[in-house]
Formats: sequence, structure tokens, C-alpha cells
Amino acid sequence: MTLQNQLWQFFDAHPDRYFSGEKLAQDFGYSRTAIWKAIQQLKKAGVTIESHPQQGYRYQRNDVLSQALIQAALPASLQSLPLTVLASAPSTNQLAKTAAVQQATTPQVFLADEQTAGYGRYGRGFQSPAHSGIYLSLLLAPMQDLSQVGLLTTATATAVMRAIRKTTGIQVAIKWVNDLYLNHKKVCGILSEAVSDMETQQITSLVVGIGIDFYLPNTSLPLELQAKVGSLFQTTPTITRNQLIAAILTEFFALYPTYPNGAFLNEYRAHSFLIGRRVTLQIGDRAIEGDVTDIDDHGQLCLATPTGPLTLNAGEVTKVHF
Repeated sequence: MTLQNQLWQFFDAHPDRYFSGEKLAQDFGYSRTAIWKAIQQLKKAGVTIESHPQQGYRYQRNDVLSQALIQAALPASLQSLPLTVLASAPSTNQLAKTAAVQQATTPQVFLADEQTAGYGRYGRGFQSPAHSGIYLSLLLAPMQDLSQVGLLTTATATAVMRAIRKTTGIQVAIKWVNDLYLNHKKVCGILSEAVSDMETQQITSLVVGIGIDFYLPNTSLPLELQAKVGSLFQTTPTITRNQLIAAILTEFFALYPTYPNGAFLNEYRAHSFLIGRRVTLQIGDRAIEGDVTDIDDHGQLCLATPTGPLTLNAGEVTKVHF
């Protein structure tokens, strides 16, 4: 681990405390000049570190997205993961799809502080204001049998749920197939898309978009959304977006190599708030009502309806009868 990364982890564990350059040099086994240079690199990466002649260096947490800070918090196996961080982009999924068409290396990660044309399922607009959310897209190569690609969204939901719990202690619930909820309000949506070769019509890449409302005071939302949309934090967050992003990537790539076997599905089921409830689903122009009995080993929703059992691999749950 580089000195820059060591210092970043140390400062992040001791915010708002002063440390002299001499003590840091002694503790880390480097010269004071090396410590100073590493701190300057951290400042350039977006870390807020104050310098005081009599007291030394003091770190203050901020929430500026930083490629260097995210990578510093990743395990060694992911240190070389290509990561693009932009202040603004129309859509991170579109960035990933454009890269796929250009035959970019996979896997790859795209992040933006805001999106000006963010979208969710069925092309619906997704409000993506600056400084308040996580807008992240993964560009991946297809793995194994493409019939199991449907499990990728459920696996991603599980990975994000794990990351949120481990970094914040917050336990979110899962709404099949692609949403995470907190206090009956949506805080995260996941959108998986395929990229095909125009000539062969074969799927060449997969794009997984993750949109999280991280810190969004309820009063900042349009009135019509306040009853439906929430955020992980309504008051000052206890962690930074950089930390949660690093945790999401860590959890995702730990799960990704084996996701087609569905081993994570028991955890997914345990945190689903649909199983055992009556729901209304929309499939095209058809509405279906039934009781959710299970989510099967392919990630499909199992329903008991007045006309018999149904197993669905697509559709949108439009109403949950609590």
C-alpha cells in the first residue's frame, strides 16, 4: 500500500484531530518530506487536510467524489480497476454503453456527481442532483450462460444491501427485482442493460447501473415524490459517498464471479418485503394481482393468483398491499 493510501486510511479513522509531521514520519517510517508530499497528493485528490504551524495536519471529512480515495479503500485485488469519476454526465449507463461499443476493457466503473439525463426502467427519468446521490455504472463482459443474466440484478441488489449494512448499520429491504427501500421509501434503483453487436446480434457487454439517494432531505424533493422517495440519510451522513462506493464495489466483485449459481438468493429472500404479501404487477398493458409465495432459484417471482400459480421473470410491482 502506498504512503498516500496509508495516510488516507489513518486520517479517515481520526477525523478532526491534529497530527504533527514529525509524529507521522515516526509512526509511518518515512521522512517528513515524504509525509508532506503524500499529503499534498491527498489534497489534490480532494481530501480536506488543514495545516497549522504549531499543531500539524488535521483532516476534515468532505463528500467530494474522488477516484483516488475510492481506490485507496478497495482491496488489493481491485486496486487496478478502471474508474472514471466525472462532475457531471448525462447518464453513467450511457457512458458505459458508449465505452462498450468502443470495445473498452472490462470490467470498468463510471461515476458522476450528477446526471443531467438519468433514467431508470422503461426509460423513466431519474432525478440525479449533485452532491446528494451515488450514480454508478459497471461495464461487464457476459459470464457463462446468458440465461442466468437475470440473476445479475438480484445479485447486485444483494451486494448493495450488504455494503450499506456494513458501512452504516442501516438495513434496507428489497423490492423485487431492482429496488431497495428504507422506511417504505425507495432509496436505490438498479438497472441492468445489455449491449449487442449490430452485425452478429450477440450480447457483447452488460451494463449495471446503480442509483442511490444518499443524502436528500425530504424537503428538497418535489411534493409528489416526498411520500415515495427517501434517502439513506436525512441528516448529516455518518460516512462519505466515497466510502460507500468502495464498499459496493468490494461486495459486488466478491459476489460477481459466482452469481450465476444463485447462492446469494437465500439472503435476498430473507430481506424481501414482498414474500407473503399481496401485490399488483404490471406486465405491458396487463395488471396481475396475487400473493407472493417465493422468489425461485432463477430470481423469478412466484405468485398465487385466483387462476392458479404464476412464475414471472419480468414485470413491475406497482402496488404492495400492507
